[in-house]
Amino acid sequence: MRGARGVEARDRLIDYYKGTLTRESKIGQGDPRPDFVNLYLDPFSLPLATDHTMRDTALAPAWNTLRAIAPTQQHVTATLGTDTPVRVKSYKAPRITRIQLDRTGTLKRSEITNLQYLKYDHTSMSIPFGKNLTNDTVAGVAAELIAAYTTAPGFSARLIPERA
Repeated sequence: MRGARGVEARDRLIDYYKGTLTRESKIGQGDPRPDFVNLYLDPFSLPLATDHTMRDTALAPAWNTLRAIAPTQQHVTATLGTDTPVRVKSYKAPRITRIQLDRTGTLKRSEITNLQYLKYDHTSMSIPFGKNLTNDTVAGVAAELIAAYTTAPGFSARLIPERA
């Protein structure tokens, strides 16, 4: 940081680290957390009996948005049916995260250094998924879902791998 503004910003940052400059806490000022939805899927690497299904969760807004995009409901559902739900603590189903990119940003001012910066408000949502057919692979299904989730401009998607 150079010049008078840089020196002032540096001094404010040092004061913050020393504890002589404080800022207002924002804990509890955000929106409440949305409800969770139970979702059911067939895991890729964990063999289950034919009348059993794996239970996982997603936030309700994520499920409500992503279930409308084909082929999501081929790989995860909110309907249990007659199957017995199973939850294995050591197993984490693969997840697809869809990110809506904010390419313009909004001008903000740092509460610590008092310098301006651009804040990009990307929003993301994720849901778990499983196999639909016995020969489905994580990579194949993920590629199918990523292609479906990124057709609209300004969206990207990524895979969070399965852990067994």
